[in-house]
Amino acid sequence: MVEQPRRVHFFHGMLLSADDLEVEQQYHQQMRHLHNRLHGFGVVSGLEVTVGRGTVRVEPGLAIDPCGREIVVTQPLTLRLERRRHRDPAEPWLRDLVITWQELPEAPVVVSSPHSHDTTEHTRWVEQPALSLTAAGEEAPESLLLARLSRTTRGSVRVDATARRSYGPPDTGSAPGATGS
Repeated sequence: MVEQPRRVHFFHGMLLSADDLEVEQQYHQQMRHLHNRLHGFGVVSGLEVTVGRGTVRVEPGLAIDPCGREIVVTQPLTLRLERRRHRDPAEPWLRDLVITWQELPEAPVVVSSPHSHDTTEHTRWVEQPALSLTAAGEEAPESLLLARLSRTTRGSVRVDATARRSYGPPDTGSAPGATGS
């Protein structure tokens, strides 16, 4: 479960620390992710999947993962398809292409301290989604399925995007305004 929301109470003359600013950021991120989850998860736009020579490509787009985090793809992403030498190249397989939110540190700086050795800290986080192939139906709970890939006995790879979820609340199966019995 999510931690109880906490935000900074600012007042005139308050000396701000890095921790105060971090708590403020976490509060707004947590509230935004909870709001996103209210509407569901899935692909908002774009993120079309195509297969080329030994690679799979995902076009720019936007999605919301099951945790409510925004997955923003601004440039095409590519992933090399697996090549196992011990397997028959024509052996068919079925894999799920998933995208996962991740953040990577950026812009390192040296931090000097009079009481200890210098350390390196980063000044930014970059949200950079990651693509991966998983066994069909076995994606991690925080991942978002983009397409199911299948390799035929002839070695060609087909893309099935019908399993992907569009952004929005889950379909409850009842008509609008209907009540249960």
